Amino acid sequence: MFNQYVVFIKSLNLTDPENATKAARRYADLFKGQAPATCDTAFLIFSAYYDKLNNSLDDTHFNRADRSDTILMGKVKSGKLPVKVAKYLKQLNDNGFTIIIEEGDTYVGQDRDFIARWFYDSVSPVVKVYLEQLNKENKAIYVEDASIIISAKQLVDREIWWEQFVKDNPGFISIADAAINQKSYLQALLQGTDNTWVMDDKNNLSDYFKDAYSYLLDKFPLSSAAKLVAPYYAFLKEGRRYRADSLMNVYKKEGVTG
Repeated sequence: MFNQYVVFIKSLNLTDPENATKAARRYADLFKGQAPATCDTAFLIFSAYYDKLNNSLDDTHFNRADRSDTILMGKVKSGKLPVKVAKYLKQLNDNGFTIIIEEGDTYVGQDRDFIARWFYDSVSPVVKVYLEQLNKENKAIYVEDASIIISAKQLVDREIWWEQFVKDNPGFISIADAAINQKSYLQALLQGTDNTWVMDDKNNLSDYFKDAYSYLLDKFPLSSAAKLVAPYYAFLKEGRRYRADSLMNVYKKEGVTG
């Protein structure tokens, strides 16, 4: 069945949004009633194709000669969209994709409710939990234009969620991807981003990270993240910036952050 599915996936091009539905439907036909572990493995085949198709559709979207970001960003009422644009958007929406607006431009992204409709009933419980979290975070991304756009509490909660998930599921089929997610949030928590700095313009710990660190140490003091943040935060509160920077360099060398 895996071979059949791989052959089918390879027969699909990377230019037609409807191929996502074709791939999902073929999955349903082949793996209906199969063991969850089998369905999990087959889902990874779909997921890899879904990601590639998304990237290809986004490239095509960027190069569309008739594309109008002004229209797609809702500068006109949806009911008054040009027929061609409305058809294009419907085709994306019906097949697991959506338009993302960022930095004054538009992109094709995934609408992972599509995954919920086609796969949640087949995969194992742990994969379903994983996919539900990805869907939740996909609906509320945490970085835009190199700035953290979720609250300090949400940033900490997400880091802790992934830390606990990785700890509880060492044999998880996508453990490497889960670990990458956890590390991404930890890096943002410790180092900030290009436009959300840990230190403010007066070289003091920013209010955002002060809130994040206080919440983390208060609510999750035994977490791995707290054990990393605690000494760093202590140095910063004491005004020992050199020691804080030195500690961060140690974290980087040890691969704790990027």
